[in-house]
Amino acid sequence: MPVVLEVQMGRHFFVDPPNCYATFTYEGKEFRTETHHGATNPKWPKHKCELGYEGKPIEIEFAVMQRKSREEQVRIASVTIKWENLVPGLRKVDDYDVIAEAEGVRDTAAIRVAATLIPEGITGSPQEQRENGPRRKALFVGVCYAGTSSFLEMCHEDAWKMKDFFCEHYGFIDAPETIKVLMDAENTPESERPTKENIKAGIKWLVDEAVAGDSLLFYYSGHGSRVPNTNDREKDGFDEALCPVDMEENGLLVDDELNEILVQPLPAGVRLTCFLDACHSGTGMDLPYHWQPSTEGTEWQLDQGGYYSEADVICVSAAADDETAKNIPALARKRPDHPAGAFAGALLVACEVHEKQCTQNWKEMLTVIMHVCKDFRYGQSVQLSSSQNFDLTREFNLHDNIPNSNERIGPVTEGNGKLVGEGFAFWSPPPPENPLFAGMSPEEKLRIMAAHGGQASAMLLAQLEALKAMNPGVQ
Repeated sequence: MPVVLEVQMGRHFFVDPPNCYATFTYEGKEFRTETHHGATNPKWPKHKCELGYEGKPIEIEFAVMQRKSREEQVRIASVTIKWENLVPGLRKVDDYDVIAEAEGVRDTAAIRVAATLIPEGITGSPQEQRENGPRRKALFVGVCYAGTSSFLEMCHEDAWKMKDFFCEHYGFIDAPETIKVLMDAENTPESERPTKENIKAGIKWLVDEAVAGDSLLFYYSGHGSRVPNTNDREKDGFDEALCPVDMEENGLLVDDELNEILVQPLPAGVRLTCFLDACHSGTGMDLPYHWQPSTEGTEWQLDQGGYYSEADVICVSAAADDETAKNIPALARKRPDHPAGAFAGALLVACEVHEKQCTQNWKEMLTVIMHVCKDFRYGQSVQLSSSQNFDLTREFNLHDNIPNSNERIGPVTEGNGKLVGEGFAFWSPPPPENPLFAGMSPEEKLRIMAAHGGQASAMLLAQLEALKAMNPGVQ
């Protein structure tokens, strides 16, 4: 399998004339990139350098050259880059700071390099590809809870707006066979309302008959909540949940069930991307690997409440498990194409940077979203979770996929909080009994959950208190 390298001159080469290119030698062969003429361009150059790869680490010294004239080229900077453990299909993208060797090269100058190990066909799947090529499908859910105390202004419209955005920019086809939208707008047919049953049916439609090479997308905009975890697998004692429009009658869609019906059925080689614009959604998919841009470093943390699976699943969540996500309908009223969710708006900004300024990796995309949310002055921390332990310099893409690297399928921990088999040991096992709910009545548990921001628990508690007011004898 070959490794393909692509190089952009990056930033802060203030030399005159601004004609720069990179050269390097690998296994006795000399390579040279195209000459850049100082213009900012987010697109990668057409010229690519293809290297042989035998599974060993690759170390290359890049020399940055300035072309002063047809006859004169001068070395102005250099950088040594080393790649280890390249994964087939994973495209690593990152900036590499150079060592200045000439006047005009700032100490923040860098080249941007993409390294891709080209897979032999679709990797990581025991199944064949479908005959007519990969399929792209997406499910969009928007809930505003009109007529209830949980009303979220314009939130349901985000489902349509984000559907239009992903179809226009990311290759999804707006057709009944490939796109489904559930929203509680006025006069929406009952079959298209975001009830619990319809959301589950929509998820079944999304994952049905998925095979290697397919790329799927799930987008949710609405309330999120928390409920007590009963199997001691959640470190904070809570399961996260989505709130269907009929949650009062039919309950929440809890993360364990969401993982069971949306993630576990997918075979290796399938790519699923999820965006959860909801409160308490940080680990809302129960994926095993978790990262947030507000932390230092690029190491995944292992979520003891997660489940290992085969497919390549990535989830971006609007807020941590103990945080609320914010809605800013004022922006949506000013710009009809702008979503109401602060997270959705920040996501669009990050995508615009990715498309028009500089191709981003996942770490950079999450960092942009985090900073835009801070600019909105809302205290919510965007979160990233994944079914696979991939390098965070992986290029932001909704359709690539990497092989399954999980040695087994199933829960990360046993019911008592003990790790199943080998794993990271960064967390402290929970006590045998969760002291938060020990000896509590159902009503006391509801009060605790409501105090922690659980929207559904607050509603149930209000209903219980109203019932007591009407019937003083009821306990």
